[in-house]
Amino acid sequence: MQLIFQTEAEAFAVAEQLYGVQQVGKVLITETVDYQALELAVNLAEVSFPTFSFPIVSSLKCRLPFPRDERECSDESTPKIYVACLSAYNNGYLHGLWIDATQEPEDIEDDIKWMLSWSPVADDQDCEEWAIHDYENFYDFSLGEYESLEYISKLAQALDEAEEPEALAAWINYAKDMVREPDIEKLAEEFSSYYCGHWESERDFVLKSDEIEEIYNWAEFEKQFQFWSQHINWDSVANELFIQGYDSVKASPYGIYVFREYHG
Repeated sequence: MQLIFQTEAEAFAVAEQLYGVQQVGKVLITETVDYQALELAVNLAEVSFPTFSFPIVSSLKCRLPFPRDERECSDESTPKIYVACLSAYNNGYLHGLWIDATQEPEDIEDDIKWMLSWSPVADDQDCEEWAIHDYENFYDFSLGEYESLEYISKLAQALDEAEEPEALAAWINYAKDMVREPDIEKLAEEFSSYYCGHWESERDFVLKSDEIEEIYNWAEFEKQFQFWSQHINWDSVANELFIQGYDSVKASPYGIYVFREYHG
């Protein structure tokens, strides 16, 4: 077996830390290789990992380093999921991939299969089982370990395309509980028809919303009945309006999102 480095100096630096290797220029020749020992030597020498002169065979303890960069989603704002190989996990390895969740379900599945094909235990057993161990940019949504890829894809696409993804996430979380079989795409389309904005409180919405002003004409009431307008219990008014007509959802880091009441 030949381990091919980028330079003769890199090969020499690694050869000094391994037993049973022969150096010829930038190539190390060995009958067998302990992957963990090789990886440690490469890291200590601070050099690039070598290429092999022929495909890795089953006698090796591990495959070449997992080429995450080929498919891993590194965009900080894109909704993504971290999918792990359960066979590797059960054998003490942390092997997984951050996957762009805005892809179509079949493309997400293809990335998962690619990740599984690189599992460090793939030579010894079938690696077909996987689970979602983490996720990012889904806001207040909770994803299960075995969430439907179709559901994840539709949700991720809706959030990624939204101008106010936090508000949309709050809306879908609120509205999906009002229907038996929620349709993510439909709820996303309905968002603008029900969203009334971000406010400090329900009272703030009642006092400052153009929609409420148009309905009740508080400004005109204050002009005509200045004395009585100063004695309105606005907290009570807000409470009545949010019992029937409007709903609020807590926003992060402060305030609330207000939606017109939804019945599905």
